[in-house]
Amino acid sequence: MARPRKELSKVPLTPAMVNWAEALGDAIGRGVLRAMNQGMPLSSGSGSSNALSASRRRGRPPKALAGNMVAADRRCTMPDCTREQRSKGLCSAHYQAERRRLLAGGKPA
Repeated sequence: MARPRKELSKVPLTPAMVNWAEALGDAIGRGVLRAMNQGMPLSSGSGSSNALSASRRRGRPPKALAGNMVAADRRCTMPDCTREQRSKGLCSAHYQAERRRLLAGGKPA
């Protein structure tokens, strides 16, 4: 059988305990801010000690840094759009706009 819990409202808090808890919270907050500002890798939950695996990006890899040139046959079919097509000949922005328009009851383009 589980032991009944103490009510926290009945536990007396001395001023020394309150000061210690506030100082501890401030120290933890400063440490977290310092880690975020310096870009320190936070440990991952998988137990991996490799810092690279914790900072790996998920999802589609970034485009090549050569000006994001897209071949003409892979461009969005909307006029004046130079982005790469993802689905049905449209880039993701135009595809989502078309999808929203169809869901609202519009006719297909």
